[in-house]
Amino acid sequence: MTTSGEPTDADPPVDLSVCGVEDRAAERAVVDAEFSAFYRADFPRLVGFLILVGAGREDAVDAAQETMRTLYQKWGEVRHPRAWARTTARRVLIRALSSHRAPGLGEPPEPAAALLVGDQAMWESVECDEVLAILRELPPCQRQALALTFDGLSPTEIAQILDVPATQVRGNLARARHTAVIALGKRKGERQ
Repeated sequence: MTTSGEPTDADPPVDLSVCGVEDRAAERAVVDAEFSAFYRADFPRLVGFLILVGAGREDAVDAAQETMRTLYQKWGEVRHPRAWARTTARRVLIRALSSHRAPGLGEPPEPAAALLVGDQAMWESVECDEVLAILRELPPCQRQALALTFDGLSPTEIAQILDVPATQVRGNLARARHTAVIALGKRKGERQ
């Protein structure tokens, strides 16, 4: 622009048409639809994951909701939203629990039948309350690895989320499964 306010050939054109606004609105609608579909499909799974790692239902829902709110704001930037949500939700939960309560992770107040998702071959004949009781007995690193496996993630994906080597995840899963099989055997023996 010149000093008189007249545009020059060097000035970039300004789009004053309604078309630019309509294009942005259409793009926003697509983003909103993508995020809504992800939210509907993943929110219950995320809450279930947090419960499986030991959170109480209320804390799990709060952490999942805060995670989804943040994810919505970053939706265009996040390449792997499912993994990002697990990593962020764990951090949100830890931060929330350490800031307002001294006791650690609590027991869920109700059965979690709808929350156990993913590969459940080992658990098909077991009541969900028993699964949660067994998971609570595991060390945190094994519990997290097994919970993420329930959520359908591979050891490589779990390693990225937990920021540990994949070999460590595989070791934790092997130890968790071994401990769980022993616990399941004891529980079945007690029922007979």
